[in-house]
Parts: sequence; C-alpha cells; structure tokens
Amino acid sequence: MANKLNEILASWGSGRNVLLYGPPATGKTRLISELFQTLNEPSESIRGIILDPSNIEVPFSRPQREITIPQPVKVVWTTFHQSYGYEDFVLGLRPKITTEGTHLQPRAGIFLDAALELTDPLSIYNSVVIFIDEINRGNAARIFGEFMTFLDFDYRDEGRFPIPLPLRQLIFKDGLSEKISRLSGNEVQIPENFMFPKHVYIVSTMNSVDRAAIPIDSALARRFDRIEMRPDLNVLAQYWGLGERNTIPQPSDDIWESLNPFVTGYLLLDRFNVVIASDLGPEFELGHGLLTSVLADRIIENGQVQPVEENDAWQSLAETWDNVIFPQLEDRYSGRPEQLLELLRVDTAPPVGDYAWTLRTSISSSTISTRVLAPVRVSELEIDVIKRSFRWLTR
Repeated sequence: MANKLNEILASWGSGRNVLLYGPPATGKTRLISELFQTLNEPSESIRGIILDPSNIEVPFSRPQREITIPQPVKVVWTTFHQSYGYEDFVLGLRPKITTEGTHLQPRAGIFLDAALELTDPLSIYNSVVIFIDEINRGNAARIFGEFMTFLDFDYRDEGRFPIPLPLRQLIFKDGLSEKISRLSGNEVQIPENFMFPKHVYIVSTMNSVDRAAIPIDSALARRFDRIEMRPDLNVLAQYWGLGERNTIPQPSDDIWESLNPFVTGYLLLDRFNVVIASDLGPEFELGHGLLTSVLADRIIENGQVQPVEENDAWQSLAETWDNVIFPQLEDRYSGRPEQLLELLRVDTAPPVGDYAWTLRTSISSSTISTRVLAPVRVSELEIDVIKRSFRWLTR
C-alpha cells in the first residue's frame, strides 16, 4: 500500500490525476482511505532517517511522508451513479423563491465548488482533493462535460496554455457573473475569463469487472495516470501468517490431503486467478479481500489472541465460498457452464469419498444426461467433505 500511496502523490506532484482500477476486493477503497488519513495526518515515510541525539531512548525515527501538494488540503468525496449528472458535478440551476417570485439560480457542483474554494480569499485551504468512487458507474464524459478539458493541468491557471472557463450558462454583467450558490450555502460572483485554479486534484476508483458500468472513453482516460490494483497473495499470506511464498507447500499427490484451511485458501485463489486470467483476462481475477473474512485468530474474553480451531476455519472458508467466492465465479462464467465445471473439477472428482460439486440429476429419471452443476451449499456439508473438496480444488 505504501508504494501505491507514493505513486498517487508522485502523480499529483507532476500535475496528473489518478485512476485506480482493478477487480473488486483488491484494496482500492482501503488505499483511498489511507490516502485520506495521510492528507489529514501525514504518516511516516518509508525512506530516510532522522537523528535526534537528545532522545536517548529513540534516537532514530522516520520523517513524515512528503505531501506533494500544498497544505492544508480540503477533501471532498462523491460517488458516480447512473442518475449522477453535470448539474451535480459542475453547474446546475435550482429554483429559488424570493419576495419577487421564483427564479432559477446557478448552483456550483463539486468540481466548480473546488475551484471557487481556492479563489476565495477567506478560505484556509491551498489544495482540494476530490475522491470519486466508482467513476465508471456514471456517464463520466457527460458528467464532466466541457470541464473535462480542465482535468489537464496545462489548461489551468499557471499551466502552459491556460484558458478561461466556458461558463455559458451564466449571465455576466459589468464583468461579473450573476450570483452562484456554493455547496456551503454562500453566494459568490466570478469574473469573466475566470481561470480554473491549479491545485484541484482527483483520485478515482473503477471496478474493471462490473458489466453494468459505462466504459471510460479514451479522451477522459488519457487525463489520468492509471494505477492497477491487482490481487495480491502476499496480503493473504501475511494476514494468515503463512510466511513467504516460497515456504508455502505445493499441493502434490503426497501432501494435498493434509493442507490446512489457510494454505488451501491461498492455493485456491492462486489457481483460480491463473485460470480466470487465461480464460477471461486478468481484469476478471478474484481480489484477495474476498477471503479476508476467514480469520486465523480470534480475541477471547480477556483480550488475548488465540488461533481459531481448524474445523472452525474450514467452516468459515466454506461460508465465504457460498456467500462470496462462488457468486463471483458464477458471474464471471455466466453463459460458460463447461468452463465452470472444469474449474470445479466436476468430471475429475477425488477417487475416494464424497465431493461437493456434482452434475445435476433428475429425480424422476436417472437416464437424463445433464451438464448442469447441482446446487449445493458447501457450508452445510459434513466437515470431511468440505476439507476433501477444497483441498482437491487446489491440485
């Protein structure tokens, strides 16, 4: 995570916005949460050492992480969705009732309000960061409109080719606009040929798997530095205390029946993602966060931490499978039943013992041949069947 934070800060420092993209549960939301905390209270840098000879107990420490944008920073959060529009993000007209009647008053959206914040002489902020979650859930090109141009820092104030804001919706008189209502409730006027300020930054997230989302067009995408968030098995290994990757056993014929639930979960995700990347592409892989509900430790009454019982961990893995993992697989392999059957090794089940995944059969006739997966709640099976089935999938 620290390296990703440094990448975001480096992009901002070079005058670029940031787009985090990848499958669900790869840490996008967690990363921007850490970024939010860093902007408010800079964390320790991972580089550099400060020597304080007066501090005998702790003479060496890390410097604060360098924030590459002017502080203090105002942070704004929004989420795009299908009904989100230009009026919410840039500029809209809202009815206002006065003693003279009702009229439409311009109201600044989040993006324009950020620009007004930095040109307000009473503002305490020197930068504004806008967090946009699920940027591809709305029609981003329509939401930004002509303000897409000002995602490029070259066209802002102090840029190489600054241009005035195209605020044609506003009425100007004597060089000033009509009154604009800000998000704070204050009213302001802006001068003609108003330049978009330099220090407004955007970090956004995009789910690469969501089929219902609207693709980001190239004109918008090229105005962002894209940072890929990939599934990271090392996160699971650390979370479960498995050690380094080269110390995790391989599921050979000799040892597959003795794998513990955490090594099994690790190897499952590894195998599934290799297969999914080959079949559908790496953007459809399963995120490591999908398995973090399987806990290796629990806190007992006196506050001490102790390992969970192994059977409880197997049960937790089965419940996570039923509620989280398998629905994701069904979604990815929708319309491709044979590939899903192959992934679950339905035709090559263990030679001995019951197996969780089988083909569906007809109650009325055993002669009907199907290639449909029988519905099953793995968490409701016997614990030995749960163990055997998941271990077999790792091979």
